[in-house]
Amino acid sequence: MESSGREHACVTALLERMHDGVPEELRLTRRPLRGGLEAVGVARVAARYRDGRGRPRAFALIVKHLAGTAAREALVYEQLVAPHAADLAPRLLTSDRPAGGGAVLYLEALRPVRSWPWRETRAALGVLRQAARLHTTAPSDGAMALLAGWDYEAELQVNAERTLEQLDRARRLSGLPVFRAGVRWTRRLVAALPRMRRQLLEFGPLGRTAIHGDLHPGNAVVRRRRGTNEAVLIDWGRARIGSPLEDVSSWLQSLGAWEPEALRRHDTLFTGYLSARGLDRRLGSELRAAYWLAGASNALSGALLHHLTVMQDGRVSGGRRVSAARSARGWVRVLRRADAFWS
Repeated sequence: MESSGREHACVTALLERMHDGVPEELRLTRRPLRGGLEAVGVARVAARYRDGRGRPRAFALIVKHLAGTAAREALVYEQLVAPHAADLAPRLLTSDRPAGGGAVLYLEALRPVRSWPWRETRAALGVLRQAARLHTTAPSDGAMALLAGWDYEAELQVNAERTLEQLDRARRLSGLPVFRAGVRWTRRLVAALPRMRRQLLEFGPLGRTAIHGDLHPGNAVVRRRRGTNEAVLIDWGRARIGSPLEDVSSWLQSLGAWEPEALRRHDTLFTGYLSARGLDRRLGSELRAAYWLAGASNALSGALLHHLTVMQDGRVSGGRRVSAARSARGWVRVLRRADAFWS
């Protein structure tokens, strides 16, 4: 697929800066990619051209089109990722803001070492170590103001109430015992959510900081760089101020749902994160309680709602509905653990 004229102009300007000269015979082809749920469209763009000396060149990049509130990711990249966490994410090559609104990110194209590297504990731990680096970074006042500008707590409360309604509907339609009990646990947690969130965000020594906000296997890649494997975090559209445990529990719970080895190594990975922060490795009762409250926050923010919606959507395949039901049961069990600690 050919690229648009504006995209062609942006890539031309980017290559001109790279080579200190206008690229000749530039041809761009784009391949749409899956993922980036907050984006209007994501594509891998391949550029073929001749540099100022007439030598044939090839260059690949990711072009991500953002609209509406999702355009916030461009600001996150410009104010947080590029200046403070550049080596944790794909490099921002340039950005564009069309006259009609929205934003376009031009990002480094990553080459993963494998499509699913997470069977190796070292790879899964690498993501947590990168998260620890983000959590201990000191962003600028402007970046912190940007992240704090999202009223996440109000949005979380709305999503939590919608989740409870959808869970009650799933209980009535499926009759599954885990959903019947889950309605009770969820109702108590939704009622306590403001107090629960205050306790989580004030939990020492972690407190609150800049977090990725959507850490799961689809938003992490392992690449080879400088002779070593390195985890990279992608899709920063939900970056915000929150508890670091929200990133930790999101990663461990979502990965454990699909990778048995990560589930078996859960505590090893958790303590590995603490070591990366230079913290006490002991998983005491207060830390575990905060961890499960963070997990409940993730479940109620949209994770459980998504799977419940897919599970009950007759337009999707039976296999997808079965997979969604399995994931929904896993998130309900997270709520059970949080309810037990909160109660």
